[in-house]
Amino acid sequence: MDSCLRPYDQDWLNYQHEISLRHTTIKKYQTDGVDSKPFVPLDDIIAFTAVMNQTIKPFLAAKGHSDDDVSRMHQAWCKSVQLQLALWTHAYFDSTRADAKR
Repeated sequence: MDSCLRPYDQDWLNYQHEISLRHTTIKKYQTDGVDSKPFVPLDDIIAFTAVMNQTIKPFLAAKGHSDDDVSRMHQAWCKSVQLQLALWTHAYFDSTRADAKR
């Protein structure tokens, strides 16, 4: 929903930063209380991007839009996910934190 409906403003950027922190040891488990790995490896997030980008296309086409419209929506989706991925990597490489490389 954040990729499609929210404006890309400072509130959106702040939320993306919060999401990135929740994937690392910095804030893992502090919000959702789920018992899982101590952090989500960055390479898992990067690899999952391709899956997200490929699996969304049938959903975009499901409402009967033209192939051209589906292609444009898919391109917009991929750009948005790529932007979010770039923002999420910041928490993994914050040079002020010794454990942030996780």
